[in-house]
Amino acid sequence: MTYRPRAAQALLFAGALECLFAAGAQAAPPAEVFGALPAMRYPAISPDGKHLAAIEPANGKPAIFVFDLDAPTAPPKGYAAPDALPVGLQWSSNDRIVGLYAAEKMHDEGTGLHLRQFVRAVSISISNGTPFILMKGSRAFNVSSGNASFIGLDPANPGHVLMSAYDISGETLDDTRLKQSFYAYDLYSVDADTGDVGQIARGVEGTQSWITGSKGQALARLDMVHDLKGDLYVLDAGSWRKSLTIDESAGMDMVPVASTPDDSALLIARYGSAGTLELDPLPLAQTSFGQTLYSNPQYDIDNVLSDAWSGDVVGVSYIDDKEQFNYFQPDLARWQRSLEKSLPGETVVLVSWDKARKRIVVSTETPKEPKIYNLFTPATGQLVPLASEYPTLQASDLGDMKPYAYDARDGLKIHAYLTLPPGKTPKNLPTVIFPHGGPESRDALAFDWWAQFMASRGYAVLQPNFRGSTGYGQSFRDAGFNQWGKKMQDDISDGVRKLVADGIADPKRICIVGASYGGYAALAGATFSPDLYACAVSFAGIGDVSAIIGSAASDQGSDSPVVAYWESRIGSRFKDAAFLSEISPAKHAENVRAPVLLLHCTNDVTVPIAQSQIEQAALQKAGKKVDFVTIEGDDHYLQVAATRVRVLQEVQKFLAANIGN
Repeated sequence: MTYRPRAAQALLFAGALECLFAAGAQAAPPAEVFGALPAMRYPAISPDGKHLAAIEPANGKPAIFVFDLDAPTAPPKGYAAPDALPVGLQWSSNDRIVGLYAAEKMHDEGTGLHLRQFVRAVSISISNGTPFILMKGSRAFNVSSGNASFIGLDPANPGHVLMSAYDISGETLDDTRLKQSFYAYDLYSVDADTGDVGQIARGVEGTQSWITGSKGQALARLDMVHDLKGDLYVLDAGSWRKSLTIDESAGMDMVPVASTPDDSALLIARYGSAGTLELDPLPLAQTSFGQTLYSNPQYDIDNVLSDAWSGDVVGVSYIDDKEQFNYFQPDLARWQRSLEKSLPGETVVLVSWDKARKRIVVSTETPKEPKIYNLFTPATGQLVPLASEYPTLQASDLGDMKPYAYDARDGLKIHAYLTLPPGKTPKNLPTVIFPHGGPESRDALAFDWWAQFMASRGYAVLQPNFRGSTGYGQSFRDAGFNQWGKKMQDDISDGVRKLVADGIADPKRICIVGASYGGYAALAGATFSPDLYACAVSFAGIGDVSAIIGSAASDQGSDSPVVAYWESRIGSRFKDAAFLSEISPAKHAENVRAPVLLLHCTNDVTVPIAQSQIEQAALQKAGKKVDFVTIEGDDHYLQVAATRVRVLQEVQKFLAANIGN
């Protein structure tokens, strides 16, 4: 989308944004409008405040574009890769961007070909020169097949970025006393202008992540010891010293996120005495935590907010129904409060700022107003609209979204959100149950392109935060452990029954739709609660739970933290084989009564397409009605506009055929 700022307007103009795309009421927009890629994502201001970089669509696929903020009519410069899609970006200097590009490749491990996804960091000069891949040609890059991780800027070396990658760094002895090479996860400083690579620190076998300091130096590393257990080491007088043990299997969930500005302590996100995820300092010279930096008695920290230039943690956010912000620095806190006061009811986010904080990109959003990016000038209080993610959608096209809490059958409070179709009385409506993916995720009061599309077609849409969802504390999350297809599914079913009891949903016209874990929940709903649903739609869902864990073991190793994580949440594919079979929809296809629609992308490395193939075969063998739509050239995350549109069109057709509209 071309950058076309409007004339400067005073900050106190909350109503003016509503007029930005005003027009008369029309018929519901087509799938192409809802399924379009957002017109702007991840905007970031250059250090000097003169340029804005963002990810925007180009021929239906995302690309990086750069705009001159002082020449708004000048055409932007675009940067697209022929075989990869951008998923993030960071300025390394006034002239250079580091773009993160993801691509899928076939990888031969000696036992066959596996589809893998790699993220490459690409250095882009906005003035001249050809973009190039950082760390390409280095030993670490070759060993890791190019999958080098971007950490952030190196504050001690202007124009350099911090990266980490695996390298063969030594040998160890196994139980048979044979020498074995191991991969170590090392820390590097990379010159984004020249591509020169300098090693900062070496990891050991099991090193998983690094924490760096104000000078770009290594301060701490996390080594995974076994399964969900790891040791945190800190650099003490030039030597590594074990500081504490993280044991998720014992409820000691901790994530080192950053250091304090003076490098005296690490900042650790962990479940505290209130049972919610909080932020605590761990002094480097000690093994016990200092005074809590932030805690909310009801809600988990959702994001830890950092300054892009210094790396300093400047605040946190949490979600009650919508995202809320708590900044530690006075200027950011003041601007956040001022903007929220001027734009009541909207979710206001300080997205990006220049080094001097003279220009700030601010996003505003409500469920009926897709995200709008604005340029905020603190010195004048001016807020100038830049771009809407969905500029042609109007509030009249969208449904009202409200909290809809209810009690599960065992008394647990379930927070959910109900979107009602525009212009319809909430009585006896055709209804879509739309559980989120993850499952360690959550829905909130915000614009949802998929949910709003279904609402625009005449359906009430319920999005339940069932047990196992994040945001509501450790006990609520842990209540979902080993409950796939059981209490997690009951929570969804209880929401259906609440809608029927309240007279909102027509009990004969209810469909369950979901993606990823939500796709599993859709299949589980049709399989284990067949009396509730007239149809089910699964995008990239899981039909055979044991097989998906086995796939992770094949790709990552049977003793990998990934496999341990999933087995801790679902069950062991060996000890709990009977249970995994019990909760796998494909193993009980004979129970299904309603038509099922399966959709899956061929390049999905998160949930392999084999999962939908297994489900299709089981349903066909059982004589059930199933349609399977295979989509070429996209992955788990719907990054191509044509894929999104195709999915919406197929869902619309399927819903209309089975529950009307």
